[in-house]
Amino acid sequence: MEAPVLFIIPGACSLGAQISLEWLQIPYQIGITTPEIRQSAEFRWINPAGKVGALKDGCQVIGENLAILLYLADKTANETICPSTAEGGRVKVYQWLSYLSSTLHPVFQQFNYPTRFVTEDYASSFQAQALGRLQIVLQYIEDNLLASGYFIGEQPTIVDAQAYALLRWCRKHNRGENLVDLSELPKLSRFLDQMSQLDAVKNALAIEQSQPELAVESLFTGYFKFSAG
Repeated sequence: MEAPVLFIIPGACSLGAQISLEWLQIPYQIGITTPEIRQSAEFRWINPAGKVGALKDGCQVIGENLAILLYLADKTANETICPSTAEGGRVKVYQWLSYLSSTLHPVFQQFNYPTRFVTEDYASSFQAQALGRLQIVLQYIEDNLLASGYFIGEQPTIVDAQAYALLRWCRKHNRGENLVDLSELPKLSRFLDQMSQLDAVKNALAIEQSQPELAVESLFTGYFKFSAG
């Protein structure tokens, strides 16, 4: 059976699902997409929204990062990266994934791409307001990270994978300096440092950046080839 394909944009929030695939030790392929590919009929069949992440697993096609993460966790019944019961922490998984998807991610989008929301005349002021909202959201995360440095428990979960995929944007990411002063967010800064030392994260980042030779003990099988390019 062909290995599942995770479709990504390097540097995007699809990294969370890729980290999870590494943790789960599932053989997988990566489909690196371009704007042209995402507009193609081939990709629109996979995800009609034309966005990543998207996962093709046999006949099953899943769009949206939150759905992909929960699908992978349920498929493997891995209690470490996603508790299966409310008592074990499943409700917290739902809560945090929803927060990351509906609150943190949008405010990053508003800051990074202000002209998607307002005209050029208002872009600077809109971006400044977005940065203010982002700082409030980051402070909420800072205040709620556990002593373990993770979101749910003593070990990292799919929540931490997705949080890392987004929160890494606070650091030098397509810009010359940190987006926010991380010295004022020590728990969040520790979270980023802690996650970046995990083999699964190192592997995912290397493969995302087309350097699979740097991955160690990964079940990554190769890059998916689109007929469109």
